[in-house]
Amino acid sequence: MTTSAGSGTKPDVLRGAPAGGRRRRVAPAARYIIPLVVGLAAILLADAMGRSLANQGTELLLLALLALSWNVIGGYGGLFSLGHQVFVGVGGYALIVILSHTDLPLPLVLITAALLSALTGVVLGYPMLRLRGPYFAIGTLGVALAVLAWMLNWPFTKASQSYPLPMSDSLGFTELFQLTVAIAVLALLAITALVSSPLGLRLVALRDDEFGAASLGVRRVRTLLPVWAVSGFLAGLVGALFALQQGSLTPTSAFSIQFVLDAIVVCVIGGVGTLYGPLIGAVVVFALRQYTADFGEWAMLIEALVVILVVRLAPEGLWGIFGRLIRALRRGRPAGAVPQKEGTS
Repeated sequence: MTTSAGSGTKPDVLRGAPAGGRRRRVAPAARYIIPLVVGLAAILLADAMGRSLANQGTELLLLALLALSWNVIGGYGGLFSLGHQVFVGVGGYALIVILSHTDLPLPLVLITAALLSALTGVVLGYPMLRLRGPYFAIGTLGVALAVLAWMLNWPFTKASQSYPLPMSDSLGFTELFQLTVAIAVLALLAITALVSSPLGLRLVALRDDEFGAASLGVRRVRTLLPVWAVSGFLAGLVGALFALQQGSLTPTSAFSIQFVLDAIVVCVIGGVGTLYGPLIGAVVVFALRQYTADFGEWAMLIEALVVILVVRLAPEGLWGIFGRLIRALRRGRPAGAVPQKEGTS
């Protein structure tokens, strides 16, 4: 039961109980089982895919994983980050540097690269998370541009030259697709657990009403910093997988602002602050780019028009439209399916 702040008891949403009573389950078993089944099926069917289809599947999953990582802090946290490409670049370069100087197994290198991105998020996030609104957005963009300028002049990473991946550590198209599927599924499950945890509920409370949440004991930086680190960890995995796919990196490719722009577009189309919106948005954006690949400069205009239409007609995104349809179908079910009160015929 939710009580007022003056009673000394925190509301259910901050204690970790689902808002609206026990009848609602924040994370039903289906949210975990379905991604596992779909991911396992994709991995098993990967051998039957051709080289081109496997490569396209990897690109689609990287786009979805990138959007998921941004949505953690941008959707659920309400922080409009324009510097997410820093995490992508750190993860990509960390993977190539570690593989070039050590004999560590690839899974351990992937985790290490992602952890370095998360650590970067902690270091940068502690001062940046004290900023709000447009100041946070401009601050993250400024940091990203500064990091890019530094990387262009750092001899350790070959400055502006291409840094190749060791040939012995390269993966085939099928193996890379299977690895990306496994990581994407695990990332989705982790985000599912995060948003329904007490930390995730405090995060949403902070986003929806910062002053109200603060009056109930929710601290801004303490809540946002671990979520920012998780977002950086996932983006670092994107960078590491991107390096494996490309075979080499340059500062302009690894720290490109296109990464964060893609993430924002995907989330806006699919649904910002929703669990499956980034996945739907990634499919739509990827398919749109495939069909307009031969349109030249018109392709960018078409994509911009799609974004404008979604913002105008469905500001909650495509996943929000799907949710409204489901609710409408439930309200419009036959009267016989609705329980009747006692004493009525």
